[in-house]
Amino acid sequence: MSVARAGWLIILVSLAGCVSRPVVPGAGPDWVQRAENLLQLPGWEASGRIAVKSGKQGGQGNIRWIQDGVNVHIGLHGPFGVGAYQIDWNGDDDLVVTGKAGAVTLSYAGSDAVERFMTDQFGWSFPARSTRYWILGIADPRFTSRVEYDADGWLVTLAQNGWVVSYDRFVTEQGRWMPHKIVMRHERARVRLIVDQWRL
Repeated sequence: MSVARAGWLIILVSLAGCVSRPVVPGAGPDWVQRAENLLQLPGWEASGRIAVKSGKQGGQGNIRWIQDGVNVHIGLHGPFGVGAYQIDWNGDDDLVVTGKAGAVTLSYAGSDAVERFMTDQFGWSFPARSTRYWILGIADPRFTSRVEYDADGWLVTLAQNGWVVSYDRFVTEQGRWMPHKIVMRHERARVRLIVDQWRL
């Protein structure tokens, strides 16, 4: 796997009952309470499809994101002409990318491991730490945000640190409304995630 391809894997930073959100005024959930509940989860898992585009580069594939406390495990298959790869990012900010045979392909260390890796490879930084929150449909609690809702009270966009995250549809999983389609936009990149399965 080339270094550039591995960089795309970092971006690609799921089974829910597919019950669409009700479209009636005032039907939106209590977003503050929802965020508090999700932040208390010890872990979660999202599986689905990912598509990334930046300039003339891009690709798509399947992704499985497992959040285990502060540890992140991302399984990736198919995009950009590569096979299966595993990305592990622990609470000590050590980042390791391994191939199908278990051989270490790349490794970074330090509090800015992911961001530094992306900057080194592409010249722009992907907010990996914030993405773990955005996938859930909540703002990164470390930063200020601008949030917009539609007329029915449903989350539409969330803006933080130069990125705009759009939510197109929510489904229910274990009594919680979870995002199904997420689009993260920046002036230099666009990341689309469709979550086919949630496990909370």
